[in-house]
Amino acid sequence: MSRRVFSNQYSVISNQFSASDHQGSAYPILILILILILPLTGCAAVQGASAPEERRFTGFLENETLVIAPEIGGRIAAMPVDEGDAVAEGDLLAQLDDSRIRLQLAQADAQVARAEAELARVKAAVRPEDVAVAEARVAQAQAALDAAETALADAIKLRNNPQELEVQIAQAQAALAEAKAQAQAAKHQAEAADLEKQMWGEIAQDLARGRTVTLPDGTVITVNAPPEQKQQANTQWNLASQKAWQAWSQAKQAETTAAQAQVALKDLLNQKKNPQEAEAQVVAAANARDDAAAALKQAQAALEAVKAGPGPEKIAAAEAAVAQARTARDAQATALTKTRILAPADGVILERYFSPGEVIAPGQQLLRITQPDRLTITIYVPAEMIDDFRVGETLPLVVDSAPDREYDARILAVSDQPEYTMRQSQNNAERAAVVYAVTLKVENPDDLLRPGLPADVILP
Repeated sequence: MSRRVFSNQYSVISNQFSASDHQGSAYPILILILILILPLTGCAAVQGASAPEERRFTGFLENETLVIAPEIGGRIAAMPVDEGDAVAEGDLLAQLDDSRIRLQLAQADAQVARAEAELARVKAAVRPEDVAVAEARVAQAQAALDAAETALADAIKLRNNPQELEVQIAQAQAALAEAKAQAQAAKHQAEAADLEKQMWGEIAQDLARGRTVTLPDGTVITVNAPPEQKQQANTQWNLASQKAWQAWSQAKQAETTAAQAQVALKDLLNQKKNPQEAEAQVVAAANARDDAAAALKQAQAALEAVKAGPGPEKIAAAEAAVAQARTARDAQATALTKTRILAPADGVILERYFSPGEVIAPGQQLLRITQPDRLTITIYVPAEMIDDFRVGETLPLVVDSAPDREYDARILAVSDQPEYTMRQSQNNAERAAVVYAVTLKVENPDDLLRPGLPADVILP
């Protein structure tokens, strides 16, 4: 309250009491005392109702640092950075030896290709050539069964009709004699073919060397044959060689036929000497017939399977093999990318713990990168005030070098673990006070703040 207002109020009150019936009493004195006290009381009330003072929490600015550690181990093949070097995000920090992984990746690629080819083959429609092969096998099996049934019928006939054995022995003897005669004739034809081949060979060689002629005067000259004659002689020589080869092949076949006829005759003669041999021949023929019948059923089932195509179980198995091969291939490809250790962000190499040629284990610290343009500060807040700090909230920050300038500090984390203040930093009443760490990210738009500077975070 101003002095003028106070004087005006005092004059009004004095005039009122002067005109009243209480002149000469103590009321004017009391009124005066109240007038003197009320302004002081009002000022005190106003002063007591003013806003509370702001709280400041001191800390030190720090750099954000990144620890670089490889996900896989191995020998360090290259390391193009050193302490103090500035790096940008994505720069190569180290290269691990990847020769073994590349070999495994190539093998995995080949396995994927084989699995995919097998899946394509399984899924492919029925091919005519596969059906033709299966049908040919059925025809062969049927022919073998027919022959086995005929042999069984003959064996039964010989066993049941011994007189028939004499007829077959006679036929076998005639067949053997004919086979021997044919073998002998084939041998003679082969020998004749050899002689013809030898003759044409000598003619071709003579024509190639030329003929020597002695003239009446005793002069000896060599006369060469025309090229056409040489070519004709060589052609005849080749034809004679082929005929000789065919003749000897036929002679060998004739000898084999004669040997088979000899065995057949011997079996018949054994049956004549030993009647039990006929029963053994029937049993053997029956077994051969049964084997031929089973083979025919297998061939027919294979033909039906080829015509029907692959079943869902086979396709599912082939697809599972492809998925497994691709998973193994992807694992090797991922491992290959991990051999290249790249910078996750811009920064400066603060420390390097390994050199090229050394072996590092998975997760072992390789480098430490500092980020000068990313500053943080950690303050410690009493427990009774921790609820005033919320993650994401932005608070003002000031430094001693620029007390009139405020920077923005955004709360990154509020610790949920209490700590106790150090004995040296508090008085006796506050030594056991509980505090919580609060970390804030400091914006540095003009690049004037530096790590290590003390700063105050203001809680309005």
